[in-house]
Parts: sequence; C-alpha cells; structure tokens
Amino acid sequence: MDNSPVVTAVTDIASPPEDVWRVLTDFAGYEQWHPALRFVDVPADILPGTQLRAQMTLGTENDGEYTFTVLHSEEPRRLVWEGGIPDVLMGQHSFVLEPCDGGTRFTESEEFTGAAAVETVEPVRSRMEKGYASYGRALKERLFSGY
Repeated sequence: MDNSPVVTAVTDIASPPEDVWRVLTDFAGYEQWHPALRFVDVPADILPGTQLRAQMTLGTENDGEYTFTVLHSEEPRRLVWEGGIPDVLMGQHSFVLEPCDGGTRFTESEEFTGAAAVETVEPVRSRMEKGYASYGRALKERLFSGY
C-alpha cells in the first residue's frame, strides 16, 4: 500500500494567475476569506525557507497552531510549503496556478508522508477533499468580490 496519500482539489477561477497569486500570498488577508486558516506574524517576503505560522480552525481534533516552511515560491505559478512531525506525519502542500480559458486553473494538493500518513489521512480523505474544494471556492469568491 502506498504510504503517501494525496488530497487534491481543482478550481477554475475567472481571474488571471497574477490576481489569484496576489490573494493567495496575501497571508494577512486570509481571515477575510479562508474558512479555516489564519496566519500569525506574516513575513514580508515569501521565499524558500520562510517560516509561516498559522492557526487552523476546522472544528476537529486537528485545530491548533502550525508552522509551515516554504519550499518553493514561483510567482505567479506555484507555491509549496510543508509542515508536520518528521517521520510521523508530514504534509507537503502545493498550490499550482495555470492559465486556462482566460482565467486560472487553481490546483491545491497535499501529499502526506510518514509512519502515520495512511492511517491518519485515509479515514478522512473525503472530508479533506471537500474542505480543499471549499477553500478553492472561497478563493474564487474573494476574487469575484473584487477583494
């Protein structure tokens, strides 16, 4: 059995990648649109190695403060961060923005690794996929509202 489950959601947004990127990387503004994530002490530059602190509020036992490390930032195409407990449960979270029909195809994906990855993710995979899809819809709505 593969011990690296992946959760993915794709959202088409009728805004150019540059606009989607601007909202996606405005971490201080997440509280205005993201249903579960609030960033704390947002750094000025988002470069590989940057630490991001966030409060996750899902209404589950996973609620709490997390620290993510930016692995890749390629404006306006791709952002990747990771966080978790090494060797136990790590998540590598990526956001890919691709031009599509005059707008953006926004793909949010997370690959989980570690000894507890399968047993932790598989029972809640469907709920996670729905959550990620709701985040894409919230981002789309934020852009539609003219942020």
